[in-house]
Amino acid sequence: MNALPPNNCNILLEAKGLKKSFFFRNSMSTVLEAVDFSICHGEFVSIIGASGCGKSTFLELLAGITKPDSGRIYLEKADITGQTGLLGYMPQDDLLFPWLNTIQNILIPVKVKNGDIIAARKKIDELLPVFGLQNHATHYPHQLSGGLKQRVALLRTYMCNARAILLDEPLASLDSLTRSQLQDWLKEIVELLKLTIILVTHDIDEAIVLSDRIELMRGHPGRFGKSIDISSMGKMDIAAKHALKTDIQAMFRDNG
Repeated sequence: MNALPPNNCNILLEAKGLKKSFFFRNSMSTVLEAVDFSICHGEFVSIIGASGCGKSTFLELLAGITKPDSGRIYLEKADITGQTGLLGYMPQDDLLFPWLNTIQNILIPVKVKNGDIIAARKKIDELLPVFGLQNHATHYPHQLSGGLKQRVALLRTYMCNARAILLDEPLASLDSLTRSQLQDWLKEIVELLKLTIILVTHDIDEAIVLSDRIELMRGHPGRFGKSIDISSMGKMDIAAKHALKTDIQAMFRDNG
């Protein structure tokens, strides 16, 4: 089944027929096969599935970290298969450099691309309050909480000036209270900055709270199954969210 957005949207990113295999235990193991996916400008899509079904591998293919065995990836109709630096990618670990302070860590993608440092600093100064980092500009990673580190990492990813941001379980290592707070904050940031996001998560509640659309991935090999259009459901109360979570869990049981 294809993971496709609403018919009336302006597609930003598209994957067609992706297949990826790895050499494992003396044989080739297919992780992803016949994977199709599209996302619109400004859409927030969450991908949920069991461990090992290929979710993270799919993000790595989109980011150009690894290349597919077959299939192509298009950004606004231009073939970007295997190309890095075009999409922002944020893994679960913050990967902040411990010898750099907040500002210096955020500037890394600008320096890598030989960008305008002065203009970037001005932009960062404007965004620090938006990201809740105005009081931590000169702090080093060891001086920051887990939640603050993830805010720094997200702002650094945003400074890549990518047209879409790929998030691989960025909140998974946080305690439940911090995670809940950052979910609300992330939703506000996405709406404020009009970001296009693909989020990989195991957390069904998180996907329901944040997403316009949820794609269910099943494995062996990985491929998309059910698609759930959250944006068409309007504002949901606690009971409605719980009912939807129960339905999603049933989909996994029924489809494997």
